[in-house]
Amino acid sequence: MIQKSCLILGILYSSIYSFAQVKPLYFDKNLKETVKSDAVYFRPLPLAKLGNLELLTDYYMKEKTIKRQGYIADGNPENYVGDVFWFDAEGESDSGSSFINKTQQKKLTYYFDDGKIWKTIEYGDSMKEGKTIEYKPDGTILGEAVYKNGFLESGTVGDISFNEYERYNKKTEFRETVHVPEDKKKKRLTYKKVYYWKKSLKTAVEYWYRNKEVIQEKNFDENGNLIQQLDSTSYFYPKKEFKNGKEFYYRPQRSSIAKEPSYIEYRSYPLSEVNMEPVSHIILYRGTVHFLETNPAGQLYREIKYRFFEEKGEKLMRLGRDSHSATAWKPLEKYLDSETVLIPISDIEGLSKEKIFQKFSKKKWTNRYLKNNTIAEKLYLSSPGFTGKMTQYLSSGKTVTEERESALIYIRLASGKYMILREKGGWLIPKSSGDLIEIPNYVQE
Repeated sequence: MIQKSCLILGILYSSIYSFAQVKPLYFDKNLKETVKSDAVYFRPLPLAKLGNLELLTDYYMKEKTIKRQGYIADGNPENYVGDVFWFDAEGESDSGSSFINKTQQKKLTYYFDDGKIWKTIEYGDSMKEGKTIEYKPDGTILGEAVYKNGFLESGTVGDISFNEYERYNKKTEFRETVHVPEDKKKKRLTYKKVYYWKKSLKTAVEYWYRNKEVIQEKNFDENGNLIQQLDSTSYFYPKKEFKNGKEFYYRPQRSSIAKEPSYIEYRSYPLSEVNMEPVSHIILYRGTVHFLETNPAGQLYREIKYRFFEEKGEKLMRLGRDSHSATAWKPLEKYLDSETVLIPISDIEGLSKEKIFQKFSKKKWTNRYLKNNTIAEKLYLSSPGFTGKMTQYLSSGKTVTEERESALIYIRLASGKYMILREKGGWLIPKSSGDLIEIPNYVQE
């Protein structure tokens, strides 16, 4: 009986999708009714009926893809019942809302652009209750989720948004939020979310959630091969910052992924060996150091961002390469102004880590602000991993030595080429035409 009902509704929907009706409605960009020549959206008529409900579906005029889909009551396009979905012109999920369903129609069906069943949602007295089943375009089930008292209880979902329920007030002709308190005593919510590749229908990504927080993630290529797996060990805490791997930015179209996702790739290294290859230029700017790499064509440049973290007592430097932001790659001149110093990597002297330490190990720096004072401070390279500080109290003649004043960070810029960063600020750059040394507040003796 259920299959028969879905089949009947599917036939009705298919008749709408054929666009053979004589008088569709046309709308401008503000959803005001207009003529066909000025239309941005259109609505095929008549609307498919399900009991006392009608399935309202608006399409983009040019792309013939769905803009809005949801059930309405009383012929009022603002009086939604159940869930309603909005999409952009490329079919990507834009937003969604959940409305109270007090009607006799307790199972609502939603469709792909071509009329195939996309999703069925069951409702109780007024909210989601029972199974929500989402399908792929070939008719196979993407996932089944169970709802109880209006809230997700368990199961597998596709693209999902957690919204408060709404209802339409016929008197005021406005929407109202219906606050439904969740049962805080219920067990912790666990569920899985899945996206699939639109062409191959193979899984693109799986997320496992506990209390709406991702606890595991698996990413796959279009052939179904595992690219990476992330879990609680893949992050720095307490702010859950990515440690190693790619942070993908998927743009789902009803849970399908049509385009390769953009991403930011992160790699974390111990301070003794930070592999930043390939670096094209170093930029010095107002006491800070920045690193650029060039694209294969050599016309655009991207900054390699870095941050410091500590894990189990070990200090690490994390590199981030942005393949997500539209402005990540820029012409070289965009990074420059009258205060920047630009150093091509070709100007860096080729030295191993051992030799670069030897090169700078005999140098010392004096705190410029303590001259002619009762205290004198000097910095020096106390070991390959640290700068040391010697403090002299001139009145008493006492000297205090700190062997690990600041960590040294060895940056591998290219094969056989290194520079040193000081964790507390500054750098030691072996340059062919003359070394560049900067230690904030200190001058070389």
